[in-house]
Amino acid sequence: MKTELIALGLALAAIPAVAHAQTAAPRFEPGPCAVEVAPDERIDCGVLMVPENRGRADSRMIRLPVLIFRSRAETPANDPVIFLTGGPGNSALSGHRSGRSNPFLELRDQVVLEPRGAKLAQPALECPEINALKGVITAERLRGVEADTRLTAAATACRATLVAGGADLNGYNSAEAADDIEALRVALGYDRVNLYALSYGTRLALTVARRHPSSVRAMVLDSVLPPEVGYDEAATANTWRSLNAVFDNCAVDPACSAAWPDAREDFRALVARGEIDAVTGVGLALQDPRLIPLIPRAVGSAADGRPEELAGWIARAQGPSGFTWGLRLSVWCSEEAPFEAPERIEAQVAADRGLGGADSRAASVAMCRAWNVAPAEAIENTPVTSDIPTLIFAGEFDPSTPPDWGRRLLAQMPKATFVSMPGLSHGASFNRCGGMMAVAFFRDPDAAPDVVCANRMRGADFSLSAAAP
Repeated sequence: MKTELIALGLALAAIPAVAHAQTAAPRFEPGPCAVEVAPDERIDCGVLMVPENRGRADSRMIRLPVLIFRSRAETPANDPVIFLTGGPGNSALSGHRSGRSNPFLELRDQVVLEPRGAKLAQPALECPEINALKGVITAERLRGVEADTRLTAAATACRATLVAGGADLNGYNSAEAADDIEALRVALGYDRVNLYALSYGTRLALTVARRHPSSVRAMVLDSVLPPEVGYDEAATANTWRSLNAVFDNCAVDPACSAAWPDAREDFRALVARGEIDAVTGVGLALQDPRLIPLIPRAVGSAADGRPEELAGWIARAQGPSGFTWGLRLSVWCSEEAPFEAPERIEAQVAADRGLGGADSRAASVAMCRAWNVAPAEAIENTPVTSDIPTLIFAGEFDPSTPPDWGRRLLAQMPKATFVSMPGLSHGASFNRCGGMMAVAFFRDPDAAPDVVCANRMRGADFSLSAAAP
């Protein structure tokens, strides 16, 4: 860990000398790609230079890598698709190598911007202490006060390291990130942009729509996190909503209900007898449409003393966290925690919630106190009103962002269409049906979306739980 901290300090020290936001305007600098890309495709790369904190005249400039997958059209539309990843704390560029099978490129460019503070940005707000500790907590089944105490200590240490390296942690939030997207649009010379956003990225997209409405042509929002919801106040409730949907679907499937008539009680029994890692394994399965219909079998078998299937899921869910935790905490502790009730957040890990103290929150109250960033303006906790054409996807079993969170946008967005995807979970549009709908929508966002393929989806087949593993 000491080596990782030294490397982090060197990376921070390597950032170009401080520049003043008043005299250095945001700009795009063409250059090498931050990730390996296909050499035989038209992919342009570079970095977006922006102020770390636009609220400070003496703010240094930071570097955000950019990938531009060029359109295959002879005369491309001057409104690209910009992909906004989830998190906060995920890298947007990682995993993007080729645009060969990208249908958006038939008409327009697709642009990917690394979020400020993410893995490939300079600086990257990495917290290796927290990443490693998350793996330890999972493997050693740490819960409650002990886990929170150790995470808070790790957050305190990471904050000290980042601040000593010159990071202004108050510059990492959705408002600044939204202004980065506008700066990128201007620097690249696009008239407007189309936003394709996943999970936390939907909150960022909505912030762009609020701050720069004339710059956005259309939006696809998948697994919506509205700015006004209290995510950490409902973390366990959202998990149970998804679990109950699984158990209810098993109960009405003749084969599943015959094989596992007490699936819900089997799960409660596992948790009650201290097998808390069962929550970790089932949590992984709830994110995977291929595993969702197998949950009753895995839970029931484990309750009967045959844990092999569930144990495999648990093993897959273990290991260090992949988030860039400094970015995650800076965003979350600025614009989520200040608007939530601490007692409701803490209650999510109480034993009487039925998950054995498992923690589905993005950050605890204690971690945010230790991170100590300024609260966001009150408007960041209010619904976004917009007439931008928007296509909203929600997965039936999503344990993180329930379908109702996407549906609620319709009250303030008269040009929005909500589509529930049967049998799917978080990331409900990443399939053939969702992709076809997104491509058609960006082609003509003023036309009513064709939802036939979604209506024809059969959903999860819980009879699979009746078969042998």
